Amino acid sequence: MQSFEFAPGNLAHALLSGDTSDLGAITRILRELPDDAYGQVYIEIVSPIQIRPLERPAGVSLTWLRRDLVPHGLLEIAPRGELICSAVCAWVAEWMPEALTDGGERITLWVGCNASPRVGAMYRELASRISNEALDAIDD
Repeated sequence: MQSFEFAPGNLAHALLSGDTSDLGAITRILRELPDDAYGQVYIEIVSPIQIRPLERPAGVSLTWLRRDLVPHGLLEIAPRGELICSAVCAWVAEWMPEALTDGGERITLWVGCNASPRVGAMYRELASRISNEALDAIDD
C-alpha cells in the first residue's frame, strides 16, 4: 500500500471500498481526509455484528454492504466482492465522467477486497480508463 497526503482544496470526490480485512486501512485514510472532503465509503460485511462506528468527514457517507441480505439462489450469502463491484460501478456511473480532461476535478479511489478476483478485474478496468493525472489510485 502506498502512503499519500491530501492538499487543501485538491480533493473533489473520494471513494473508499473494501471488506472487513480493509477496515484498518480505510480508518487510517478517513483520518487523513481533510474536513471538507466528500464522497463515499462502501464496506462489504458478512453480518451486522461487523458494523462499527467509523469517524469520517461530514461529507463522506458510509454504507455497510451486508452479504447476508442478498438472495443468490441456493447460496446463503453473496459471493465475496460482488456487492463491492456493484456499489463501485454504480458510484462510478454517477460521479466519474467518461473522459477526464487536464485540470479537471481529482478523484481519490481506494479499492480493497483484494481476495476477490472480480474486484481486482473491476479495479484494473477502472484504472485503465482514467489518466494518472486525474486519478489517485492508492491500492488495487
